[in-house]
Amino acid sequence: MTRLDTPTHYKGIKVWVDEAIWGHRFYNDQTPWLVFLEFLSVFRSRDQVQHGLAEVRNEGAHEQFTYDTPRLIPLRELIFSNPHIQHIDASEKLDGEKWDAWLKQFESDQSFAFLRDRCGEFSELARIVELFQNTAVEPHRQRRWTSRFLFPYGPYCLYADLPNNPNSSPDRRFFARGGELLYLMLSRSGQGTEIAKLIGEKILRSDNSWNRVAKALLPDDHRIDANSVTGGIGYLPFAQRDEYKELAKTWRQLLSLDLPGNAVIDPLVRLSALHMLIYMLRRSIEETGDQGEPRFVLEIPAPKKTTLFEISAENLRANRMLTNRAVRAYIDSAKNAPDWEEALQKRAPADAVREYLTERFQWDPEDGPASGDPETIFNALRSYAEKRHSQHVSKVHLEWMRQIGLAVSRRGVGTWYAPNDSLIKALVMCTVDGEREEYHRFLAKLYDRFRIVIAAPEAEKAYGQLPTDQYAFSQNAQRLEQRLRTLGLLRRLSDDCAYVENPFRRPL
Repeated sequence: MTRLDTPTHYKGIKVWVDEAIWGHRFYNDQTPWLVFLEFLSVFRSRDQVQHGLAEVRNEGAHEQFTYDTPRLIPLRELIFSNPHIQHIDASEKLDGEKWDAWLKQFESDQSFAFLRDRCGEFSELARIVELFQNTAVEPHRQRRWTSRFLFPYGPYCLYADLPNNPNSSPDRRFFARGGELLYLMLSRSGQGTEIAKLIGEKILRSDNSWNRVAKALLPDDHRIDANSVTGGIGYLPFAQRDEYKELAKTWRQLLSLDLPGNAVIDPLVRLSALHMLIYMLRRSIEETGDQGEPRFVLEIPAPKKTTLFEISAENLRANRMLTNRAVRAYIDSAKNAPDWEEALQKRAPADAVREYLTERFQWDPEDGPASGDPETIFNALRSYAEKRHSQHVSKVHLEWMRQIGLAVSRRGVGTWYAPNDSLIKALVMCTVDGEREEYHRFLAKLYDRFRIVIAAPEAEKAYGQLPTDQYAFSQNAQRLEQRLRTLGLLRRLSDDCAYVENPFRRPL
């Protein structure tokens, strides 16, 4: 549990607490999809220099490397800052007149007249732009055009998140380093080389037809590496953890499915985020000194509210508060160190305590050094760190759970753990090793790998004893069985024999 040395002092950080516990950094504005895109950007850059998921790290030291991400401004302007194209295409003008009108109205530093020869009819360009818009990542979110992203069909669909001025330095709002942490986890898993090969074969294929279309929308003289964004890697505190290996196992299983790369990306996004949330909870438990493992009690929706609804909602509330408790415990640990007692014995204990806390937590508050007696100074640090944590990191659990389909919020009802169909399919894809798995064995594996509680045996393992009557969990398991059958993922052969089926588990 020895933390790796921090490679650099990152700009703008006023207290090093969240980063020391979980890494630099988790951020609620960065959704699981954006974590995945940032990961691909890091991987693409490092793979070009033969280091993809195979980084060199000295014993006890953190990796130190940079990576480059293209800006691809012309392509992004064409897709996401091009409001007149559909209106012009729908007009009664002749084709040549449409081209002339669009080229006149489309404001850009880049001339797009070359598209006239490449696309032929104007409606062809309009349809291509419309397709890229409709398949874009999270199209429902209202973001600046410089923070909207193409579906990752291939290398020419990956680029940096940029501020309103696309030629200035990134502001790290949406590519907030979560993807860098995902990259480091997989790199440290011991399975990086195999995963890198699968990514190249399944996801980042240059010969993907839509990747080639994206490339064709750029001028011939546009260099993808020109004016790129260069960044240093984020900070992941611990060299080796079981969570890294479990994450890598999921990636290997999903990338080995008999599915095209485009179809496997959604389950990768969902389950990568789930693994990272399990990591956050485990680290929180370690800091607080609690016993036990993370758990997610899922209520499979019923016609009316069940006792499992209350248990699930309470489970979610406890998990949300766990990171706050971890922050307090990490700061309180400063009082258990010999340096705290030594500072109190100094001639000017307040100054000594302030110096000790400043050095230990890299504390640099915006309003200047805290004043008062040692306890007042300590409380000021704790309040500062807790407030900072509550603004972003503490929101990650609920935000990500909802986005990956593991939690539901209803006005007037509350928030609780309940899976959607897409997450259920993703769990089947990577949990059923063969073509089928006996149903109760499937539920046991969900708990072992993802700490998901559906039925009574897993609830007893998670709590030590059943938190409610066994009948409630039996009904819950039956509702999931029916849900799986409706999705075409379960077949019951007899009254006592039901199998979860994985239709994608055939070898390539």
